[in-house]
Amino acid sequence: MRIGVTGNGNIVKRFLKDASEVETVKTISICVREQSRHKGEELALAYGMEACTDYEEFLGREDMDAVYIGLINTQHYPYARQALLAGKHVICEKPLTVTWDEAKELADLARERGLFLWEAFKLPFNPAVLAVKKHIDRLGPVRLVQCSYCRTGKVYEEYLQGAVRPVLDPKCAGGSLYDVNVYNLHFAVWLFGKPEGAEYFTAHKGFNGADTSGTAILRYPGFQAVCTAAMDCGGENFSMVQGEKGWIKVEGPVSSCLRAVLNAGGMTEIIGENPEKGRLKPEITEFARQFHEGDYKTCYETLEHSLTVMEVLEQCRKGVS
Repeated sequence: MRIGVTGNGNIVKRFLKDASEVETVKTISICVREQSRHKGEELALAYGMEACTDYEEFLGREDMDAVYIGLINTQHYPYARQALLAGKHVICEKPLTVTWDEAKELADLARERGLFLWEAFKLPFNPAVLAVKKHIDRLGPVRLVQCSYCRTGKVYEEYLQGAVRPVLDPKCAGGSLYDVNVYNLHFAVWLFGKPEGAEYFTAHKGFNGADTSGTAILRYPGFQAVCTAAMDCGGENFSMVQGEKGWIKVEGPVSSCLRAVLNAGGMTEIIGENPEKGRLKPEITEFARQFHEGDYKTCYETLEHSLTVMEVLEQCRKGVS
């Protein structure tokens, strides 16, 4: 699968590195803004690609099968839409879009034109997360789900000094909910489907109104999924599913967890481990497989999941305003 890449941020650099190790994938071009031309040319040189600053020209390449979109959240929809209209398959970073309407339009467009549309959110390709789904029935009736993904770092340090990057800019659909907690929502919806309702409680808002930390509560029959995330503080990251007969703990943030541990009947066992912690290689490999085998069924099933997550995100977003 021949892929063109948009953007030059950290996630793009990680994608290029991991894609270079997938035999069935070749990155052939990178498109950046004019002011980032030198960064694009550096990446192009490092990975044997061509660099350009004209997106329309970029999409006109006949030797390009798919476009990887690694841009700020608000640019996912317009760039993905233009790529689909140009007949290109699309790999889009999470969140798929900012609103459900945007996501639904892209999904319908992909289906109408017989194109693949993938949201890159890693969970379906993580052995530890898949193990949770496989063994969850051993817990009996589920009574509580807890997810915690809290991290701080350079972006927040700069933010405190008044320098706002897109991930903490509400105008770019930035903030803890869309940048970090979205992984927790994916986890809950992946396991239990669409909740009966969802609410979001902002723990802290920054000087520009960005939600730097908060908790989403998803209501399911008989239990709640409590999803906490932060960009203004750190802590132990984990996810836990608790049932009447036992519990499963996922160690680390669900986006790059280490392993899953089950306790049932007084016995504890490791049920899944993730050898590719934090890497994008498994999802890139799977996207290429679906493309080469024409497996639209799997793609569209996962796309339905993404649409559900977008619906939940929109409900939660009301708690940010």
